[in-house]
Amino acid sequence: MTFDEFKASEPAQSMFRKLGLSEYLEAADSWRMLRALLVHYNDTLDRGAVVKIARRCDGVCSSGERVLLHAILYAVDFAWLSDKMDGAHAWRRLANVSGEWRRAVAACIAAEV
Repeated sequence: MTFDEFKASEPAQSMFRKLGLSEYLEAADSWRMLRALLVHYNDTLDRGAVVKIARRCDGVCSSGERVLLHAILYAVDFAWLSDKMDGAHAWRRLANVSGEWRRAVAACIAAEV
């Protein structure tokens, strides 16, 4: 799955809506740009916002959404947060996702940032 396919997929659209970060997904044209936008937002525009949003969402996600959330965090340079929230076991839950959600997770894993 290319970045454009990921960006247009229902799982990505759904997850970014849930996070309240759809505008960043829409603005990005590559993994590199998505990473830069989210890191900038977290570090400069609203100190720690992405971290706060991800932690809050992690507590209310379904099991499949949670796997995608953690994969997105890995792809956009917040792997440390995913590890902290899941005790470095995010990939063990890959069996909790299937279909398009699994493809979206795979796209994050294969992302070239």
